[in-house]
Amino acid sequence: MLEKPPFRLTPKVVLAVISIGLINSIVFTIPYIKYTFYFGMIELTGCTNEQLGLLLTIYGLGEVFSLPIGGLLVEKYDVKKVLLFSTIGTGLLCFLIVLFPSYATTALVWFGLIFTSLFMFWGAIFKGLRILAPTEYQGRMNGFYSGASGLGYFIIGLTMVPIYDYFASISDGQGMRAVFVFLGIFCFVIAVFCYFAVKAALDEQKANGWNFVDEEQEQIGGIKGLLEGFKAVAKYKAVWVFGICLFCVYGIEICISYTTSYFTDVLGITVTFGAVLSIFRSYGMKIVGAPLGGMISDKIGSPAKVVIVGNLVAAVCLVAIVILPTEALTLPVLMAIILITAWFNSMCYGVQFAIPAEAKLPANLAASAIGLGSAIGYIPDVYQHAMIGSWLDKWGVAAYPLTFCFGIALSVVATVVLFIFLRDKKRGTLVFGAK
Repeated sequence: MLEKPPFRLTPKVVLAVISIGLINSIVFTIPYIKYTFYFGMIELTGCTNEQLGLLLTIYGLGEVFSLPIGGLLVEKYDVKKVLLFSTIGTGLLCFLIVLFPSYATTALVWFGLIFTSLFMFWGAIFKGLRILAPTEYQGRMNGFYSGASGLGYFIIGLTMVPIYDYFASISDGQGMRAVFVFLGIFCFVIAVFCYFAVKAALDEQKANGWNFVDEEQEQIGGIKGLLEGFKAVAKYKAVWVFGICLFCVYGIEICISYTTSYFTDVLGITVTFGAVLSIFRSYGMKIVGAPLGGMISDKIGSPAKVVIVGNLVAAVCLVAIVILPTEALTLPVLMAIILITAWFNSMCYGVQFAIPAEAKLPANLAASAIGLGSAIGYIPDVYQHAMIGSWLDKWGVAAYPLTFCFGIALSVVATVVLFIFLRDKKRGTLVFGAK
């Protein structure tokens, strides 16, 4: 009997990870399009700051209620097909906005995105990463995935800006419609590319005899199966730690995202220049920051420690924005502080998805763990966008320091929770009821 070769990151595995990162970037550019075209979306829909935030409240409620169920269901389905059909569905929704541009249609589309870009799609991403490599590679897998996602966001963003700028010469509404046409077409293309890239990597695994998921666990169907799956994953503390950590890190990212409108409102820069800065801040920093964080976490054997450092640095940067005198916050200084903040926040964001693997959570529960943890972690979408939007409507530019202080508080909470996690890891009490 031939001995199976040891696992290695082959070109096919790397290409599959990159394709998953790219599919993430195109799909999640759409619900969070206000990060880049904040005022463009207001022009297209005719809504207020608070109403624009409410779009993500709709989406955030979908995250809370759909991700745990979708994460459990996706364990029973083919990852390739889930990613393919979900992404095509997202592309079709883009054309609905193009054909019927209004706030009502946009709200309907954001509701539809719950089923095409969340539900089983989100769990399928991390199930795909988990079945492509063993536990000791998960820091790198998540880091490379997040870096590829950042690269995708960066390329998509830099492509959207000139498209928007060209058609905005007709009207801002036409600019946004052109952007949604581009996004819809790109969804179709990347969906097919990802399907065949993941298929090639899994075929290679089968040929080499690599299998990183325990397939022996009995699958129970129906509601009983969902409840059993929830009980199986909920007993692991790492799932809840990951959820709280994601809640904080993602909340900080939302706070940082308001620097786009801050640059326009306070510093008076143009919408287009603000969009370019937003792309560098949100996505450019992920290209290097996320893979670097993944490699460091695998080197030291602890994604949690990387996230602690990243949170603390981000907090210090936000404190600097709040306490430095106005005359000291020139455009270059403010840009540098914000890009450093985004760099370390990106390191945290990519690596934190490997926290369940750090706690040795079984691979066959990976999608369920990510689904449950993400339901907690993305709760900020339910309230934070609308909350900050209402602050801006009520207080104007005076709302920005309050927004950044909120991000500082979140970083403190994440740091405390992760220190508790590391203590429990050292004691070997990472399962509820363990002695």
